Amino acid sequence: MKFILVWVILFGFLSVPAFPQSFQSGHVYDQKTNQPIPFVNIQVKGKERKGTITDVRGLFRWDIFEENDLLLITHVGYHPQEISVQNLKSRSDIFLMPTTVELGEVQILAGENPALPIIRKAISNKDLNNPDRLDSYNFTSYNKMVMTLDGLNEEPEVDDTTVNFLKGGHIFMTESFSEVVFKKPGKRNETVKASKMSGIENPLVAMASSSFQPFSFYTDHIKILEVPYVNPLSNDGLRKYDYFLEDSIQNEIGTSFIISYQPKEGKVYQLGKGLLSISSIQYALENMVIKPSDPDTNLLFELQQKNRWDGKNWFPEQLNSIYLAPEMEFEGKTFKITNQTFLSDVQINELDRSTKFGPIALNFDIQNDLYNWNDLRLDSLTSREYLTYVRFDQMPEKDKKRLNMASKILTLLSSGRIPLGPVDLIPNRVLRFNRFESVGLGLGLSSNERLSDFFRVEGYFRYGFRDKGWKYGAGTEFRLDKKFDSKLLFYYSQDISEPGKTLLTKTNSFSSAGNIFRNFLADRMDEVERYSVEFSQMPLKGVRLGLFGSVENRSNVLNYATAVPTDDFPKVFTATETGIDFRFVGGESVSRIGNNLISWSLSYPVISLRASKAIPDVFGGNVDFWNTEFKFQHQWSSGNSLNQFHLAAHRVWGENLPISYLNSGYGINAGRRNALDFALSFSGFMQTMFLYEFLSDQSMHASYSHQTGPLFYKKAGKAFFAPQLRFYQSFAIGSLSNPEFYDFVDFKTMEKGYLESGIEVNNLIKQKSGFQYRGWGVGAFYRYGPYANPTFKENLTITLSITASF
Repeated sequence: MKFILVWVILFGFLSVPAFPQSFQSGHVYDQKTNQPIPFVNIQVKGKERKGTITDVRGLFRWDIFEENDLLLITHVGYHPQEISVQNLKSRSDIFLMPTTVELGEVQILAGENPALPIIRKAISNKDLNNPDRLDSYNFTSYNKMVMTLDGLNEEPEVDDTTVNFLKGGHIFMTESFSEVVFKKPGKRNETVKASKMSGIENPLVAMASSSFQPFSFYTDHIKILEVPYVNPLSNDGLRKYDYFLEDSIQNEIGTSFIISYQPKEGKVYQLGKGLLSISSIQYALENMVIKPSDPDTNLLFELQQKNRWDGKNWFPEQLNSIYLAPEMEFEGKTFKITNQTFLSDVQINELDRSTKFGPIALNFDIQNDLYNWNDLRLDSLTSREYLTYVRFDQMPEKDKKRLNMASKILTLLSSGRIPLGPVDLIPNRVLRFNRFESVGLGLGLSSNERLSDFFRVEGYFRYGFRDKGWKYGAGTEFRLDKKFDSKLLFYYSQDISEPGKTLLTKTNSFSSAGNIFRNFLADRMDEVERYSVEFSQMPLKGVRLGLFGSVENRSNVLNYATAVPTDDFPKVFTATETGIDFRFVGGESVSRIGNNLISWSLSYPVISLRASKAIPDVFGGNVDFWNTEFKFQHQWSSGNSLNQFHLAAHRVWGENLPISYLNSGYGINAGRRNALDFALSFSGFMQTMFLYEFLSDQSMHASYSHQTGPLFYKKAGKAFFAPQLRFYQSFAIGSLSNPEFYDFVDFKTMEKGYLESGIEVNNLIKQKSGFQYRGWGVGAFYRYGPYANPTFKENLTITLSITASF
């Protein structure tokens, strides 16, 4: 999601002079594509331990060689070349011709593959070499992101295919300088200290550019824009990849084993291909290149990482990410984003114990006046990069303001807001759909930082066209402490609320889409006037803790009643509640943009807990109960398979409880259908359980699903067949203390336990849809056990599944 958002933001924006380098250097390029080649070996002939290697830019230093040295230039997949140091003085750029043989097109002869013992040792030493296993580290980093068109020469004066509207530059570029501190286990803060962008000022770009690729390549899966590729340095990788020992290079610290890898025959799904350079020192990953193995993927990328040995530890030194969008072309050139990160001032296990870590992973403390970009860069800007800045610098001020405004709008959209001067429009207040209101049309506005950085005032109103009712609310939020995102909120609303709806804090997870669809299906509502006060903060990374108090004047609409309630049933009541709200998201990384926090990825596990007490005789309260809710969700990959586990529990204690606080089941089946009707399936819900079928004052729901990798992969025209099986097992149980008290509505209780099993064939057909593939599949779910219906048809639900992937 973060990648797509940045792509959209930056693509709408259709610039520091260069200085000579302080050392003699050259580049190695691909002769056909003119692209730099990383990790090329440059050895002195006759002196096997004297040499160097190109970095992620294809850059190398040649002032370390003697004038009479003859250099041998080699890289897997390219013809070797010899060049003297004397010749480098007149032609420092070297062009290698690719070979016609692809990586790994080698027959493995009888006996053990010589690459496998090296790979096994590298896997067994993962914890020893993984930077995230260190007690602590800190470093500074220079980052450069360039949005351009593939194939443009960095020297536009020699490029006769330059796209005219770029005026010799790139589409867009940005540079940033950050300070990073890390402490085991998993505490990591990054502070952006300087930022430079061509034409716009937007911290979102600096934030996104720092997260294009993982920092450590020692995890079982390498997440690339949230897609988990199986790491060749993993036990599962041993089962899915073929490895080829291509070369061994002697250097001043030992031997580097150059190993290519590619998927075994018939396997491509979420697998990569590329090169590993494994050092004989601790069998650590010295350099790595990974690109997708699937020729039909929409996610075209190449990730490169260079690690350095400091005498005690291996640590990343350079990172480079290249992403291509084959669906977007201009004059025959593909849209491309390149992101380079260079680390310096690395200190390992030297962090002061008194260093404090805040819960917000990425912060902005921009102090551009304190830094000279020529000192921060490792080398000078290319001519095309320089002209990118020039083109935007020469843009009329009116156009610059428009670009910055568009940038801010798209940034705030990611946090659910659109700026309109000193106020923000809140889009999710404008339109609402459910079966009770049909269409709810309204407006929501909030003040922003231009009015005050300490507080904001917001309000909304909405009209429901089916229930013909107005809803409205307003409140004030005070920002007490930015470091821990401490907030104090006072709010009043006159609105509607679904009885039995979960009150847990919203979190992004695999059930989020189902929650949206479930809200759309709601056709039972209470009228609620609510006064509330809430204090919340993030004391630790991934933790949100809240304390709240509220007074609710509720009226049960009971449009679903089949009889008249008894006189002692609390149809209209006042609940005065106070309680605690807790949420934990493991591995969550959030960033602050102004006064808004943005989380860019789904993280697990997710744990939510809410507990409240309704106090009678306080502020008019006339009901007395305890109400608790708990949810646990986890998602993990195993090889190419995906696993999801969901657990939800609810308990409310009290005499003659209002129906508003009872659990109304875990179903997402909108109505009684025959077996040939289709439903949409959503994780975290019971597919065969009907809405409002059960009532419980204590209940629990558990579900588990397992999705396999593709059973096969076939292409037919523009469509792809990559079926994946997904198995579901769900269970729910609950009870109701006083069921006769609610006999004016139809419901069941589920003391005996509700059972459901299902199977889906996902991605049966995949078709291109913009940047992604849209996958279509079908499934069947069956309810059985004590609450099975009389006939087979009534227990069966046929589902349609829709997936999106690269």
